[in-house]
Amino acid sequence: MKAVIMAGGEGSRLRPMTCSVPKPMVKLCGRPVSEYILDLLAKHGCDEAVFTLRYKGKQIEEHFKEGFYKGIRLDFSYESEPLGTAGCVKQAAFDEDFLVISGDAMCDFNLTAAVNYHKKKGADATIITKRVDDPREYGCVISKDGFVTGFSEKPSFTGAVSDCVNTGVYVISKSVMELVPEGKEFDFSKDVFPLMLKKGMKLAAYEESGYWCDIGDFSSYKKCQADMLYGRVRCEFKRAVPEFAGVRINEPCFIGENVKIGIGTTVEAGCVVNENVTVGKNCRLRDCVILEGAFLSDRVKCNGGIICENASLGQGAAVYEDAVLGCDGSMGTDSVLEPGVKVWDKKRIPDGVQLKKDLKYGRSPGERTDENGVSGGTNSDITPAFMTVLGSAAAAAFGGSVIVSCGCGNAASVLKACFCAGFSGAGTKVIDCGTASLPSLIHLSRIMNVKGLVHAEVTSKAKITMLCKGGLPLTRVMERKLEAALNRGDYPNAPWDGFGEIKTFRNASLLYSGILEAASDFSCRYNVSVSCNDPLISAAAVAPFKKISDPKGEELTVNISRDGSKAELYVSDEEKADYTKLVALVGKNLMEQGFDVAVPLEFPSVMEEAAKGTGRRVYRFFRCPNDNGDKKARELAAAQPFLFDGLLLALNALEIISRSYMTLGRFLESSPHLATENRFIRIDCPPQRVLSRLAKDASSSSEGVFLGDEGNRVLLRSSRNGKGLYMYAESRSQETARALCDDVEKRVRALLEGKV
Repeated sequence: MKAVIMAGGEGSRLRPMTCSVPKPMVKLCGRPVSEYILDLLAKHGCDEAVFTLRYKGKQIEEHFKEGFYKGIRLDFSYESEPLGTAGCVKQAAFDEDFLVISGDAMCDFNLTAAVNYHKKKGADATIITKRVDDPREYGCVISKDGFVTGFSEKPSFTGAVSDCVNTGVYVISKSVMELVPEGKEFDFSKDVFPLMLKKGMKLAAYEESGYWCDIGDFSSYKKCQADMLYGRVRCEFKRAVPEFAGVRINEPCFIGENVKIGIGTTVEAGCVVNENVTVGKNCRLRDCVILEGAFLSDRVKCNGGIICENASLGQGAAVYEDAVLGCDGSMGTDSVLEPGVKVWDKKRIPDGVQLKKDLKYGRSPGERTDENGVSGGTNSDITPAFMTVLGSAAAAAFGGSVIVSCGCGNAASVLKACFCAGFSGAGTKVIDCGTASLPSLIHLSRIMNVKGLVHAEVTSKAKITMLCKGGLPLTRVMERKLEAALNRGDYPNAPWDGFGEIKTFRNASLLYSGILEAASDFSCRYNVSVSCNDPLISAAAVAPFKKISDPKGEELTVNISRDGSKAELYVSDEEKADYTKLVALVGKNLMEQGFDVAVPLEFPSVMEEAAKGTGRRVYRFFRCPNDNGDKKARELAAAQPFLFDGLLLALNALEIISRSYMTLGRFLESSPHLATENRFIRIDCPPQRVLSRLAKDASSSSEGVFLGDEGNRVLLRSSRNGKGLYMYAESRSQETARALCDDVEKRVRALLEGKV
């Protein structure tokens, strides 16, 4: 007997499990499914077989690299391009009658009887059929007197007139292969068999009563192994179950070689635990499949889930029915995969995250957060579906109305609309401001007195900025509510008659233009031009800066950051003012007028120096305050728009300079000065571990550690997502500020490398 084993399919319905292995190498109770097919062929006297390969075919060839298996000589035929079931078989066909069988389906058919039936009927081809309860996912075969008369491909119950389905196991004669064109995609079921009927060739149907399971999805994959354990399939695998001290094992189940199981764990009947798996203490395994090399920490629960090769689960993690954790994936402490959720290879689920949808690209929701919101790849990390969830989560965080805008483009508009839908679905009012810049939205938040604002800026990367009224960063209380709602689905769902109103407001840009117009009521000695990558901000800048400019004056460029929050003035390399200098200039002017000012914690102490002699006080607000300790500072900051608006900052600074009748350079010479140096260090350990070690020799605040003294120091604080450390150095000279950063960075890296 000769056989062609079709093994080129991608197994797309079994992803992510088949992301790293081809479907014929997927393991059933410790062995690849293709080995069981070869066992069956060997049992029925097959002496030669050819694998047809395409997707990850080298893995199959490598697995059977000896070229023999239980007396069967093996060969391998590759498709350079998809040729269909018949096309790939034609490349590997024999010059005599041969079997065609799938390399990724489990069966124990009597192949000898099928071949004898084929010969007895004098058939050109014979289809082995099997009766099933639900024919809707199969090709139904209609036959009479042992010969096929028609087909019904994946019918509905209404259209199904037969319960016998095509199993993909055939006996084929040489004459049938002559119907298949060379190098062209051609299928048995769609092309060859209908053509045979049309030509009047003999197509027989042999009904089998044995076991057959197409492991095309995860339900059938698990069911097949349960059938094997309960003896419903005639096949060979390791049935002996070892004993483990303090572990309760209910048979039948499969436990491979070199498996370690901790005390207090229960393994229920039907579980499949492959080789080299480690299971911690007090775990609960039921109706699950755990593939080789996986690591389960203590108190893990796997109830109907599938854990792929070398995946790891932290303490208290849980995987539920038909959820799949991909190869080399990891789950943090107390994280959860909800039923049916698929996590692709090498993805990480952070601690405490309750994942409710598939994670295929990018990162899990718990890792998207950044300093002022969430960000990620457009339509991979940040999708319309995610934005709807984010809207519901934001409703829980803000607890009141928000205003929402977006940058230019269809993607930004769609993502904004989805956010509004999610916010409304949580039962909370939202105001859609359409296409408008972030600075205009910040100003509108003061006018409307809303609790928060959300702005979507979208290119290939999407950045969703979420701020409190006036442009202030979210408090820790709000951030925790957002994280809880986003990661664990802990947000309200309004009843059908309780959706929040979505109001439309399209005058944000017009109101912002009015604010800039009021701030440009002066004449400047410079011919001012504005540079910004945001077209909305550039458009808003045209009228006010044209109004103040002197066309005959010296050229001055205002550089605005992409989000519009910061500005710098540039005349020449020797005559320029960055954001810090401009804020210090405007802040000092306010204090001279009798007002207190507020700046972020990391702002240089030059502001305190500027306050000397004014009798006013400088307050500092935190990036993520745990309590109301910075309440006064945040109230002041909300009334200081120049802190968060580059255009307004530039106008305020230019007005002060213009009214002093001085050049930018002369004015800067007369102002307090400190050089600054800022850096970011990525870390792979908890930030407090580094900060606590450094704090022994430093002063600490609620948000970081100060190393050195005022005017000659470095503030080291964690990023909002804990993935890195920010350094803010200040000194009298740029060289010293840079040296301070070098020294602190060296100390941090030494701690990370365990050298101190």
